[in-house]
Amino acid sequence: MGGTVEVSGLTKSFGSQNIWSDVTLTLPPGEITALLGPSGTGKSVFLKSLMGLIQPEHGTCHIDGVDMCKAKESQRLDLRKNFGVLFQDGALFGSMNIYDNVAFPLRSHTKLSEKEIRQVVLEKLEMVGLVGQEHKLPGEMSGGMRKRAGLARSLVTDPSIILCDEPDSGLDPVRTANLAQLLLDVNTQTDATMLVVTHNIELARTLPDNLGMLYRRELVMFGPREEFLLTDHPVVSQFMSGDPDGPIGMSEEVDHSTTEIVYEEEPTYGYQNGSTATMVRAGARAIEVLPRQLVPTNGAVRSGAVRHGGRVASGNATLYVADDEEHDQVAPPRRPSALTRALNQVGSLFALGLDTIRSTFRRPFAARELLDQFWFVVSVSWVPAMLVAIPFGAVIALQLGTLTVQVGAQSFTGAASVLAVVQQAAPIVTTLVIAGAGGAAICADLGARTIRDEIDAMKVTGVSPIQRLVVPRVLACMGAAVLLNGLVSVVGVLGGYFFNVVVQGGTPGAYLASFTALAQITDLYVGEIKALIFGFIAGVVAAYRGLNTRPGPKGVGDSVNQSVVITFLLLFFVNFVITTLYLQLFPGKGA
Repeated sequence: MGGTVEVSGLTKSFGSQNIWSDVTLTLPPGEITALLGPSGTGKSVFLKSLMGLIQPEHGTCHIDGVDMCKAKESQRLDLRKNFGVLFQDGALFGSMNIYDNVAFPLRSHTKLSEKEIRQVVLEKLEMVGLVGQEHKLPGEMSGGMRKRAGLARSLVTDPSIILCDEPDSGLDPVRTANLAQLLLDVNTQTDATMLVVTHNIELARTLPDNLGMLYRRELVMFGPREEFLLTDHPVVSQFMSGDPDGPIGMSEEVDHSTTEIVYEEEPTYGYQNGSTATMVRAGARAIEVLPRQLVPTNGAVRSGAVRHGGRVASGNATLYVADDEEHDQVAPPRRPSALTRALNQVGSLFALGLDTIRSTFRRPFAARELLDQFWFVVSVSWVPAMLVAIPFGAVIALQLGTLTVQVGAQSFTGAASVLAVVQQAAPIVTTLVIAGAGGAAICADLGARTIRDEIDAMKVTGVSPIQRLVVPRVLACMGAAVLLNGLVSVVGVLGGYFFNVVVQGGTPGAYLASFTALAQITDLYVGEIKALIFGFIAGVVAAYRGLNTRPGPKGVGDSVNQSVVITFLLLFFVNFVITTLYLQLFPGKGA
């Protein structure tokens, strides 16, 4: 029998906007449940709350006895291995072909051989009609094909809980009917607990054992299909019939405020020809007919349907109807102040940094990803870093050369120039270039993955995005910063030497003598340590903004700009702190 899902008093808001309040329901194990509701009522948010991807303000959500609202992230990752999730657009990993996408959960959590993995993957692809397409990338496929590939990936581990977010979107009527039959057959084979979010009325009428509906920040009704489809609740009746007249309108909040929900005082019911499949409601607008539910292929017996029938016959399956008066008393939450939001973001950034450090020592380590990212960051940063290093070294040499001439200390020009370049300019220049080139690309990549639900898809397969994506990118920035810092130091020193000797007419021997006399190898160590710290900051900030980007291309662009600006500010602040501490510890030197 499938996993257990018990939700009690769940409330979620974004800022001052309440999405839904006090949602309480239990998904019958092994049965199929459909969740309906007008657009914008928070159905997808509810699914993500069940998976622990979104943190509700109040309530509990117990998955197999563990509260996902209070569990640690490690517990959530472990529990999510029991989930199979189909996102609205499939949420496929854009850098992998379809075969690797479907095989991803098996490679992450099983010890199957590649031969065994291939057998399972091809079996699931055949179920969704994608055999022969496994070599294609997600960007080369239609929306419907991506949706079917996402379904194959969600089923590959035979999960005990299956969540489907708009599985019919992007599919034509024939494939929608085939998909509904496929979901029913999957439930027959696995006895998994299934929750399907849909707007498709035909699918809602024929597939599930139970139905629920969200409307105006509450669960207005939840219960067995037999009672839900025959209710006289005006909101449910209007939605299921698609009638434009009723409490649901184009602007839900305004329409409801001017529309009174009225029930018939004493509705009377009768059955036509003694059939329990057809019910007539006296005085109603239409005759409600209970449609025939889908049955498994080849006449198989579905255990969930048997249990559901037993619950209905025994009277244990009751229909929940919300109290409208109680719901109207819910007060919207207060929007946090700007200071509170800023402090929360600082805390979240600091927490991501700590998680990155901890995850660095966990296994498996994404070595291939680290090498790829290191090569990428170095390849896009080394040329700009070299070009910027030359004028930086020249400017420092020219300024110090002019100053030392004025005070009669020309013999110290070389040492001062080298120390300024190695300890100050090189780490800052290197990391600023990495943040503007590699960091911006990292932020854009993670931001695009976030808005395509790839990050959430990785979480629900039980894989930590921090360990798999963030750690390699942060380490790549650190490694690139150390490497390029050394190159920038050499180029900056050579540039300073050239401009001091050639442009200002300095003495080559005096420049080199002061350099060798006062500068030490520890000065280079100081610069490299700074570069290591600065590279860590650049990588963490880029990853943080990418993982917390707002929806849409504009959200990604804004995150990239913010990551670069925040990195710049943090670098100068941290450099000031490090320099101050170094001067206090070693007053005879400089940093």
